[in-house]
Amino acid sequence: VLLREVQALTLHRGQYTTSRRTAAVPQLQCTGGTAGCSRVPEVVQCYNKGWDGYDVQWQCKADLENIYRFGPIEVSCEGYDYPDDPYVLRGSCSLLFRLELTEEGERKVKNSGSFGSGYYQSRKDSSDAGSGAIIIIVLLILAFGVYKFFLGNQQPQQSFGDSDGFPRPSWQSQQAPFPPGFKSSFT
Repeated sequence: VLLREVQALTLHRGQYTTSRRTAAVPQLQCTGGTAGCSRVPEVVQCYNKGWDGYDVQWQCKADLENIYRFGPIEVSCEGYDYPDDPYVLRGSCSLLFRLELTEEGERKVKNSGSFGSGYYQSRKDSSDAGSGAIIIIVLLILAFGVYKFFLGNQQPQQSFGDSDGFPRPSWQSQQAPFPPGFKSSFT
C-alpha cells in the first residue's frame, strides 16, 4: 500500500503489527509524558492530514478523559521491500506517542497530590533525596577516615615501661637529646 494514500489507521492496545522483514511491535507504544503510560487508550485512530513532501502528517484521536491529551506522536510503518520504501506492508503501522496532562489534569494533580504520574514523580523525588543524603553521609565518613589516618596520628606516641615508671613520649624513649629549653626533670 502506498503510505500517502492511506487515509486512516486504527490501532489497538495489546495487538501487534504485521511484519515481513522486521519483528512485530505493539501497535500502540507509549513513551512517557506528564501523564505517564498508565492510561493508554484501547483504540486510537490516526487520520492522514496531508503530505509535506517528506512524510504523511497524521492527526490521532482516542477516547481519553478531558485530563489527557496526546503529546508528540510518530506513526511508523514497515517499508515493503526496504526501510524507506514508500509502499508499506498492510497492517505494519504502529504509533509511538507521549501522553500528557491537559491544564485541567495538571490542576487535579496539584490539588490531590496523589493523582496519576504526579504521585510517581513525587515518590521518585523523595527517593532521589534519600539516596542523596546517603551519599553525603558516606562521603563524610570517608573524609573523617582520611583525616584520622593521615592527620590524626601526628600527636606524639607514648611508650610505657621506661626506667622510672613514668610514660614518656616516644621521641624521649629513644635516648635522643632533649630539645633546647626542655628540662629533663619535667615530663
